[in-house]
This record gives sequence, structure tokens and C-alpha cells, in this order.
Amino acid sequence: MWTNAYCMEQVGEFLAEARKARGWTQADMAKRLRCSTVTLSALENGKNVSADKVERYLQLLGFRIAIVPKDAEIEVEE
Repeated sequence: MWTNAYCMEQVGEFLAEARKARGWTQADMAKRLRCSTVTLSALENGKNVSADKVERYLQLLGFRIAIVPKDAEIEVEE
């Protein structure tokens, strides 16, 4: 599972989808992240949350960030 996101709203949607695919509720994830469900909801809706929370969320789900130019032609292998 991977995504090509251009904004935090798309990142949030991807994270929510990945969380649900694991069968985790927002309450489960908030506990893992050590934050409130309000903060988690904000993150999944692309609202202003700390980069630290986004990074930790990605790590908990086993993802990493790769930053490339918009016009880069890349291949992703899983």
C-alpha cells in the first residue's frame, strides 16, 4: 500500500485508510500515538497538527516518506 500525496488532506485520508485496513479504531490509534481522538481526527482530516505526530503515525503503520519533485518519474516496489 502506498500513495502519492500533494497535500496534508491526502496524507490524512491515506493514513485513515491504512489504519482501518489494520482494523484499528481511532481510539486504538490515539492510544498508540499517545494523543487524543480529537487530535487524531484532525490529523486524518488534514488539519494543522505537529509534524512529529504525522511522523509517529507513519512509523506506527510501517510507512516512510519519500520526497521527490512533482515531475519525477519514479517506480514504487512493495
